[in-house]
Formats: sequence, structure tokens, C-alpha cells
Amino acid sequence: MSAPDYPSILHLSDPARTATLLSSAAAVTGRDWRVLPLAVAPPGSGVAAVATKAARGLRWEAELALARARTRGVHVHSVLARRHAGWAFGRSFALHLHGTDIRTAQYEDRHRELVHSTVRAAQAVFYSTPDLKEHVAPLREDARLVPVPVSLPRAAADGAVTAPPPALRELVGDREYLFFASRWQDVKGGERQIEIAQALTRALSGASDPVVVGLDWGPLAPQAAAAGVQLVGRLPHAEFLAALAAARLCIGQLSGVLGASELDALAADVPLVAPLDPRWYDGGHPSLVVPPVVGGVDLGMSAGADDLVDLVREELDSPTHRRTRSWIQEHHSARAALAEVLTGYRDSGW
Repeated sequence: MSAPDYPSILHLSDPARTATLLSSAAAVTGRDWRVLPLAVAPPGSGVAAVATKAARGLRWEAELALARARTRGVHVHSVLARRHAGWAFGRSFALHLHGTDIRTAQYEDRHRELVHSTVRAAQAVFYSTPDLKEHVAPLREDARLVPVPVSLPRAAADGAVTAPPPALRELVGDREYLFFASRWQDVKGGERQIEIAQALTRALSGASDPVVVGLDWGPLAPQAAAAGVQLVGRLPHAEFLAALAAARLCIGQLSGVLGASELDALAADVPLVAPLDPRWYDGGHPSLVVPPVVGGVDLGMSAGADDLVDLVREELDSPTHRRTRSWIQEHHSARAALAEVLTGYRDSGW
């Protein structure tokens, strides 16, 4: 059996656990892909904090140097990392764009030149969600979509009920709940989130109706609480996945795109209500044809709160249960992401 191509790659940074999932899938194929998260600076500005920051920085630089020496090349998941770690990229590197760096930073004076030069210098360029295409394409027409990979939980036995984590059980007791899975922030839909939350809590006010639950996360969280949403503190990743899996239904972000949290819900076979922007879900990639989302492209971005409430009511009353796990496995599994990345490497000649 011949050795695999691209046997050793260093993945620098790990947004949405994409690098971790890619390296796990690569390991199954006999590849040794390493992941090095970016260094995190400690809080504070005193002498001790500065000394700790310097020590951590030196330790991280040493880890980077060692990992770089052991791998064929660097696949970097942050444009801005080039500012302090560009020495390790080498003459040829792969670049993966995940959101803010290309959607926001490239339009800021302090970052524009760095972002543009890095995107143009990369041998292969990937982006993670379809809304980023319009920001990437003017710089690199050859950039390739790699749909966000998510973990596939072990399939539950038919009829089995997933137990919510303790923090959520304390909040809802034995009642079913609807889960707003995203943070309360403008980038996730902002004021529309609050409007829909208000409409849902009014519509689902009966003693037998599901409880409307969300995360106590984001600048608009106090407004969500005022709208009647029961908030639970941010959860460790495993507990967050359990909270999604135990929900009767999830409400996705209102930005028009599926993020990791929405995909995690679909991976757990939990119905997801979300509007999808038809500009992005245009069939240009197999994952953008017909995502199994309640509402989706048909609902579009102009729907009001009452439209989403009607969809929620219809889904709650439906006698059939949507199965979405297989769609995630086909388009958003680590194995699918690995196949896209390897194709991108090969096509670019990296």
C-alpha cells in the first residue's frame, strides 16, 4: 500500500474545531496532521501579567518551531496570524478563512494590506461558509468552499430520549424546550432574534407548551431574557451538544447561513427552523442545494416573526420526525471536509 500524499501538515489555529476534525479524519487515512491553537494572552497589564504573557509567547513560539520542523507545510486558519507567525508559513502555505478575518478585517485600514497580501500569497485558499464567497472571490477566484465540519454523535436508538445536561434540567424540569442555539448578537440576527423570541414566548405560553430557552451569551442576552427566554449559562462543548440533542426543536441564527451550532443540531436529528439566504444557497456546491431546514430558502430573509412562529407550530404538530443526520454525514462530516481540502491541495499544486 502506497503512502498517502500530504502525510504531515501543521494546522495553525482551530476555529470551530475545524482543524481538530480535519486532523482526526486525516489520521484515519494514515496521515499525521498536527493542530496548534493560537496562543492566548492572559488578562491584565501589570508586571506579572506582562511577564506571563512573554513566557507564554516564547513557549508557543518554541512549540511552533518544533511542530513546523516536523511537518511538510502549514495550513493556517487565520489571516491575522501572519503578523506574528508568518515566519513559519514558509514560501508556500494553505489558508482557511472562517469569517471575521475576511468579512471584516480586510475592510479595516490597519488590516487591509495584510489580509490582501496573505490571501493572494497563499497556494491554496479555502473558506468555510457560503456568505464569505463575495468577500473572497475578488481576491482569489480559485478559493474553494469547505463546508464547516461537525462531529457526528452516536446515533440514538429508535425511541431513545436524550437527557439534557443538569444546568438545563434545572431550568426546564421535565418539559420539552425550544433552543435558541446562537449567541444574542447583531452578527447572528440581532434585533430579529429578539423579535422572534418575543413572538414565540407569547405563542407558547400554555402549561403544556415547550419552554423557550437560550444561552446567556452575547450583548443582547438581557433583551432576550426580558422577552421571556429562559437563559442558561454558557456550557462546556459536550454539555452544549447534549442540550441541542435533547431539544424538541432548535431556532437557528437569523443571518441567513448555517453555522456550527445549527449543523450540530442537524447532526443530532433535531428539527431546525432557520431562514436561509437564497443568494448563498444557490446550488453552487452540493451542500448548498436543499439543506434539510424548516423554512430554509423558501422562507428567505424577508419573513417576519409570525411566519417563523407558524413554522414552529407546524413542526411541533407534525406526526413525522425529520431525519437530518445523513445529510450532515454527506456534506458536513470531517471526512467530507478532508476530501474537499485534499482536492484543493492537489488542484493548487501545493
